Amino acid sequence: MMSDTVAAFAGLGFFLAGLHMLAEAVRALSARHVRTVFRALAKLPLSGPIMGILLGALTQSTSAATFVCMGLLNSRAITFPAALSITAWSGVGTAVLIFLASIDLRLAALGALALVAIFYLAALHRHAAGRRSAELLVAIGLTLLGLAMIKETGQGLQQNGWAQEFFIFASTSWIYGFLIGLVITLVMQSSSTVSIITVALGAAGLLPLHSALVIVCGANLGSGLSVVLVSSHLAGLPRQISLWQAAVKLLGSLAVLLPIILLQAFESMPEPASLGVSLQMVIALTYLALNVVGAVLTAFLQQPLLFLLQIMAPLDSERQQYEAEFLIDEAAEDPETALMLAQREYSRLVALMPISLMPLRPEAEDGGMLTLDNEQRRRLALELAQQIEDFISLAVASHPRNTDVGGLLLLQRQNGELQSLITVLHNYVEELENLQDPVPHETAKREAMTETLHFLLGLLAEYATGEGDADTLEKLTRDRGGVMTRLRGQIIEHETVSNANREALYVATGLFERIVWLVRELATNQGSRLSEASPS
Repeated sequence: MMSDTVAAFAGLGFFLAGLHMLAEAVRALSARHVRTVFRALAKLPLSGPIMGILLGALTQSTSAATFVCMGLLNSRAITFPAALSITAWSGVGTAVLIFLASIDLRLAALGALALVAIFYLAALHRHAAGRRSAELLVAIGLTLLGLAMIKETGQGLQQNGWAQEFFIFASTSWIYGFLIGLVITLVMQSSSTVSIITVALGAAGLLPLHSALVIVCGANLGSGLSVVLVSSHLAGLPRQISLWQAAVKLLGSLAVLLPIILLQAFESMPEPASLGVSLQMVIALTYLALNVVGAVLTAFLQQPLLFLLQIMAPLDSERQQYEAEFLIDEAAEDPETALMLAQREYSRLVALMPISLMPLRPEAEDGGMLTLDNEQRRRLALELAQQIEDFISLAVASHPRNTDVGGLLLLQRQNGELQSLITVLHNYVEELENLQDPVPHETAKREAMTETLHFLLGLLAEYATGEGDADTLEKLTRDRGGVMTRLRGQIIEHETVSNANREALYVATGLFERIVWLVRELATNQGSRLSEASPS
């Protein structure tokens, strides 16, 4: 009996490790191609369900599929409505493993691992593509081998006294079975894993059909709740996607659970043999029905559900400012359109730079609400700058060698300098936010430098849109070395400045100089690009 228990947990270990490796291997394989594949699939009828089923089959986890959708949404590879549809249908793809669990898997698992041996013997693993393929085969082999071991060792539990007592208890009420499935799924973070274990226990005769189906329903809802718990730190659209996944699971579980309860209450639950199928297949079909019904019901109830999502996870207006508005991948095929859209997005990001100083000048921001801290604002700004970089790179790579992409390359250089400005600017804010109980002298220095930067960044934002005065900006950003040297001297010599604050102010003056220099460089390059773009 001890060996059966160890074998059961070993099988579970193989299965969970295989699932993790499978998710990692798929993520590595799809990192470069997923955007291209999804753009192609988006042109097909019912593209949302197709992409959702494909993503669920690849990741074998609705949680993983949900977070992949969040990443694709953030990178603008898919729209928010598409993300909702893909997330809703991803559970259908995860049913693949449940159906596999109802057949003999050991030979398939050994076959996949045998192919790994061939890869290594033939030295195919030395190439990147061969190595990734071998890793994928290892993941598949371990997953299938774990499934086979779980099924085989389930028979041993039939003779175990405590196991019999536990499953007899689970069968006494549908509530117990439902809660068992829900809680175990919250712990294991996988409804498919719990459903596969249920298949093995049902095949071993430890669970009657109605109890097994109720546990699968509880596991389905548990997977939705686990996504909500894991994503509790998120806000806005990503949080709405996680809540949407929970709604899919809730509606599917309720819609399938109610008929099961009624059939059992009236003792009308049919035997699998009378239906011409095995108990394992009935469980697999129920798991599939849970996900299909949930996806269909959320599609019909989309508008009221979206209203509830907006109440539960309202969009953060400040965070939305850092979401790309003009970058459309399809527009990268035309160089003039791509340059215009990239320039508009770049100008919009430059216009957000003065907002970075809000933590240091809240009294001057007309009561504006700060919903993001300095680090969050830095990260979002850099992510938007990276999206501009990726869009420009895509546009440049989409054109023949002799195509004039000079404007795009100059804008790419400006965007790189803007990323440096973002980093230095937020470092400046971080240093001055750390001042401890500043005295009037320290406050005056901080306000003087901050207001100067705010004014310069405002002029740069105007100039980026073609409305600013280049001469004024050039004069204001000339070398200020002498002024800053005197300022540092005053900071060092002032007796009321604490050592901690003295260090922060001293570092801030260096960052101030760097910001002024970067503003000058951005303005100069902007002028050069505009002059090259003008007809001679």
